[in-house]
Amino acid sequence: MNLGTHENEVVLDAESYLREHKILDLFEDLLTIVCHKQPENLEQFLVDVLKQRKEHGSRSIVYNEAELQNIFLLFDLKSEGHISKEQCKEALKTLANSEFHFKQTDSDSIPDKVDLFTFIKL
Repeated sequence: MNLGTHENEVVLDAESYLREHKILDLFEDLLTIVCHKQPENLEQFLVDVLKQRKEHGSRSIVYNEAELQNIFLLFDLKSEGHISKEQCKEALKTLANSEFHFKQTDSDSIPDKVDLFTFIKL
């Protein structure tokens, strides 16, 4: 076996692993939240963020509930208490902090009308 071929296989295996486990998305999310929050104790902050991701899933935790509510209200211009599926997708695109999250905005699981509670869960 050629040494170059073996090294190429190792690189391909590593790239496959990174894609399969969404490692690059994870690091992109972590870097985004670190830049946004600029914590004093970086190591403890990252530990806490990873614990939150484990507990609540991989959705971004860059924005708090009040910030999400403000974004929702910007899209609910008529104060109807809900926004359309299309408005929701646009709002989520403005909040996306990675390519992974941006692609998720095209999800078919978004209902036709989205209230604030549903929006925050998305």
